[in-house]
Amino acid sequence: MLPLLALDIDGTLLRTRGAGREALDEAFLDRYGWPAATEGVHVAGATDDVICRDVAARFGVVWQAQHTPALRERYLVALRRRLADPTRTEVLPGVEALLDAVEGRAHVALLTGNWVAGAHEKLAAAGLAARFEWGVYSEDAVDRDGLVPAARARAEARGLEVGEVVVIGDTVADIRCARAGGARVVVVETGFSTPEALTLARPDLQVPDLARGLGWCLALCGLQSGAGV
Repeated sequence: MLPLLALDIDGTLLRTRGAGREALDEAFLDRYGWPAATEGVHVAGATDDVICRDVAARFGVVWQAQHTPALRERYLVALRRRLADPTRTEVLPGVEALLDAVEGRAHVALLTGNWVAGAHEKLAAAGLAARFEWGVYSEDAVDRDGLVPAARARAEARGLEVGEVVVIGDTVADIRCARAGGARVVVVETGFSTPEALTLARPDLQVPDLARGLGWCLALCGLQSGAGV
């Protein structure tokens, strides 16, 4: 059995300098006429479906699942337009080194609150699409805390024998998600939660970024015994 490394996207693998939030705001404005729709809505670590629910509540509406596909299509159009600008997307330090280091030694998957299509657009813009064969997304668990069990189930369906699951993320929500699913968790300080908030949430490992924390991360996953520590 190999460990499963389940990686978040935004703030962990890459940054898009707000392209996702801007695109969602544009979609809500286009579809419903709601200006600055996500203003004041907690989006860090939330699934896209939960963000839709919370935005709608802000405007006094109960979000219905049947409304999601049309909004998502508008969002994807707006997202692609922003990501066409190559300066919007940045791969974060150490990401490719980590993926290289675990190749053939661990199962690797995405664990993200993005919708599937949005996740793929961001990965493609960052040149990372080929590094991930599968993952779990907002469509798999409206509540992020359900994503680790969903990842285990998807791995089993793919015929993979999985040992320990290690979530790698950047928010307090990633820590909660890992704990809810019985996984260990590594957090990087490159994303949307402050270092102080991450520390208070008690992850198994907290590093400034994956470049400076690579040895520690591999050691926690059982793939390197303290090298680089």
